[in-house]
Amino acid sequence: MRTPWSRQFGILLVCLIASGCGPSAESRGTIRRLHSSNVVDRLKAIAETQVHADAAVRTELMRLFEDGRESPLIRGYAGISLGGHRDPRLVPSAIRQLPASILSIGKPDPSRLDPYKLGQALVAYGPDALPAVGALLRDPRKEIVAWAIMHHGSYPRSDRALEVLARYLDDRDVIYRRAAAFGISMLNHTRAEELVVRHLADPDAEVRRNLAWALLNYGTSVGVRPLEAQLSQEKDPMVRQEITRALAMIKARAALPPSPPARKS
Repeated sequence: MRTPWSRQFGILLVCLIASGCGPSAESRGTIRRLHSSNVVDRLKAIAETQVHADAAVRTELMRLFEDGRESPLIRGYAGISLGGHRDPRLVPSAIRQLPASILSIGKPDPSRLDPYKLGQALVAYGPDALPAVGALLRDPRKEIVAWAIMHHGSYPRSDRALEVLARYLDDRDVIYRRAAAFGISMLNHTRAEELVVRHLADPDAEVRRNLAWALLNYGTSVGVRPLEAQLSQEKDPMVRQEITRALAMIKARAALPPSPPARKS
């Protein structure tokens, strides 16, 4: 008995879809290299996936990212690659792993994924990861909250990040103020300098040093007088050193000629 034409067509369509959805020969080769016994070859394969990775390769990267038996280096770079591809599974997976990873800092646990690498993966994902990082601010453990505060500084020029850092610069807890000062030193936001200048006389020396470092990174003439005023009364030698460096850097930047205007095409 002959098979009806419609059924034959359906079988053919399923076969075509199945063959098209499977990993390509190139993807299968990449997946093999991701599990090579040579660590350098594995890292090179992961680096290549940051440029191009189909669904099959990204699934394999996610397995590596969540496999506690894998080396933290491999897991971390797998996460960074997934972040670059904005894989929707990356953010919830990273946030699940972060608390234990932060709490393990300083403990001899070679299987634990470095929270710095997890943070890099979230930054690679982009500003859409910020709400998930913000959720960690409600954690009852101070170490996790401090990490989340500090990590807001990894999202340059973000208004949302600046709001969080500004709030914690006024916190009564010095641990949170230190985290906020370190975060804002990296933020490079156009409105951050004004905020930094207002807090240069914080009672804590580490906070003052990180804020001076912030002005060293992106301060303008706006910060010169407040830095000089703080230097005149500063007792901590490390803070004095950072303020002196910040003043020198700001004045050196001011002496540079302006960039030439871009040519119109």
